[in-house]
Amino acid sequence: MNDIKYAVEQRLRFIDFLIAHYGTLRREALIDYFGISMPQASNDIGRYVELAPSNLVYDMHAKWYRRGNDFKRVWS
Repeated sequence: MNDIKYAVEQRLRFIDFLIAHYGTLRREALIDYFGISMPQASNDIGRYVELAPSNLVYDMHAKWYRRGNDFKRVWS
């Protein structure tokens, strides 16, 4: 994880926090909080899934991500 740029790491930490505390995540949360584009939010979520594949599950009906059954914080 040492190769992650500071701004990206902050967004990944935010994803980790939201999933840990609220159990759900929408791309709009990243867009609103960090002022980033939709493609950047999607890239960040993809990067988080690479780091912790069992932490997020996409709910196609609700169109958001929810906490996976085997969730473990990446950052505490």
